[in-house]
Amino acid sequence: MRRREMEKFRKLLGAKRDDLFSRVKEARTKEKEATDADAPDLGDRALTSMTLDLSYQLSTGEREVVRRIDAALDRIEAGTYGSCLHCEKKVQIARLEAVPWARHCIDCQELQDRGEI
Repeated sequence: MRRREMEKFRKLLGAKRDDLFSRVKEARTKEKEATDADAPDLGDRALTSMTLDLSYQLSTGEREVVRRIDAALDRIEAGTYGSCLHCEKKVQIARLEAVPWARHCIDCQELQDRGEI
């Protein structure tokens, strides 16, 4: 992959990482604001609890994406970005544009989704 393309993907990854961090920060702020003391009855408390659980799940998923973004940035530094971690063939540019933190080519991703790798 050319240097110009690498820089483009580095910027894409950095922007997505910043966006996710701001979302997680926002979710944590909302968690702090929603406490049982603010909920006067049992139904409101249940709704608050459910909202907090959903917020935690979202931030957990976002943390996983941040972890994958960091790994992709490490691969850029190592010069291995754009190569499938399984078969070592080039990951399709269209796939990287859609999911810049992709670790596998489409074929190997399908294998992983089926649990075969």
